[in-house]
Amino acid sequence: MTSVPHGMPGIPRPRQQFAVAEVKQSPQTGLRGVAITVAAVFVMLVDATAANVINTGLPHLQGLSAATPDEASWILIAFNAAYYSTILFSPWLYARLGRKPLLLAGLLGFGVTSLMLAATRSFDLVVALRFLQGAFLGSVFVPAAVLLFTSLPLALLPLAPPFFATVVLGGSTLGGLIGGFVSDNYGGDAIYLPGAVATMLAAAMVYVAAPSIDTPQEDLRPDIIGYALSVIAFGAMQYLANEGERRNWFDDQSVAVAAAIVLLAAPALVVWELHATSRPHVNFRLITQKRNLAVGSAVNVVLGIAGYSVLTFTLYMETLISATATLAGEMIALRLVTYVVGIIAAFTLVKKRLLDVRALICIAAVGSAVAFLGFARNMTSTADAGSFVAVTLLFGLCFSMLSQPVPALVLGSLGLADLPAGLSIYKVSVPIGLMIGTGAFQTLLDHRSTVHMTELAATITPAHVPVAQYIQSGGSIAALAALVNAQAQSLAFDDVMVGFAALVLLAIPIVFLADIRPGPSR
Repeated sequence: MTSVPHGMPGIPRPRQQFAVAEVKQSPQTGLRGVAITVAAVFVMLVDATAANVINTGLPHLQGLSAATPDEASWILIAFNAAYYSTILFSPWLYARLGRKPLLLAGLLGFGVTSLMLAATRSFDLVVALRFLQGAFLGSVFVPAAVLLFTSLPLALLPLAPPFFATVVLGGSTLGGLIGGFVSDNYGGDAIYLPGAVATMLAAAMVYVAAPSIDTPQEDLRPDIIGYALSVIAFGAMQYLANEGERRNWFDDQSVAVAAAIVLLAAPALVVWELHATSRPHVNFRLITQKRNLAVGSAVNVVLGIAGYSVLTFTLYMETLISATATLAGEMIALRLVTYVVGIIAAFTLVKKRLLDVRALICIAAVGSAVAFLGFARNMTSTADAGSFVAVTLLFGLCFSMLSQPVPALVLGSLGLADLPAGLSIYKVSVPIGLMIGTGAFQTLLDHRSTVHMTELAATITPAHVPVAQYIQSGGSIAALAALVNAQAQSLAFDDVMVGFAALVLLAIPIVFLADIRPGPSR
């Protein structure tokens, strides 16, 4: 545990003590090394898929608990508020409990709460269990990632960042497929079971294979106020993301209250952790001390906002071209084919110094923007899933090349002592972006749909020759209205994808702030 004095002359401030976890390189080989790698991958896959699995199966869960749309939103809010907050708290838990005990507690806790959720029908109990489930899952990512990085043989360490990127990208993509397949074929009861099985298996492998090399720091005291502020801030942000557009934003008092809470709680959390408490659990100072952590986290926010395009595309497929949740998930999972190719290509180009990180991200950002424009062009009300295969593969290639260098940029700037704290900040930057993207782009989608509907309605009159011919040939007004509505929504989806294309280009100016010199001082 290290002490960091700070303050201004004449203004006494508490002497802060940051919980610094004991992180040691412990390369593992043979079956033990394989078991540790598989266990860490399982944990990170469950972490990456959990949110999308539930998002896809939410209508089934709503029906099982007899929840109204307003109530169903809390199934997501309760989980995410605890999940994001505990990610930031997990470096303290790591130092206090040790890596292996924390992993086992988090995995077993997630597995047990998942099994309980599969058998629960009471809405109030579902929300309470979802909060616990989020807290347990939020505690495992950081120790699992550290376990992976410190257990690889030294010769394989350069491969850790691209492997890490593959697992994280692949997991977030597979979530929709798993959720759609399970809910379509087995119902909402079963949607929690894949995660429960995976975490139980991972816990068994961690128990058998992971070494116990940490010394728990039993004298550490928890930052209860800081954790409470983070739960409040993230919960209010998630409420805005879920409910803002649906309630027409500030026309609804609850949305205004949630916005006020975010504006108060988020700055209060930062001030509390930086200045007010003597035992902070989030080391926000790392953002100013490690430039590439700040740059990587900012890029992650952009990528997180762009990540809402997955839900946008799924919504388009399920509403306009009547695809099943399973088919929509399969189309998203298709990009896995080129994810692997893109990550290998990005790693090779940088390793062989054919491109530096900044040039690679610029090229990949432009390619991702072109892919988004390809989606926009194909999003018509008469398209089919097959028309998106080529552009999905192109997007997978470019987006993976955009995402792959970011972990290497961040991890290369962190020493072992800073790895847990840095990883927690880096990890939570993506969901912050996703919450922003959810609120902003869902609002844009609905706004543009209304604009296009208004424009089309002005031309749909009997004086318009095609309309008159349609009615004379026996077409009904109701069918005509449905066609107009579908066309308006199709044009709105087009506009939103153009918006994503513009957004992803923001990664270019951000990455030019990075320091690409070697060394952990970056």
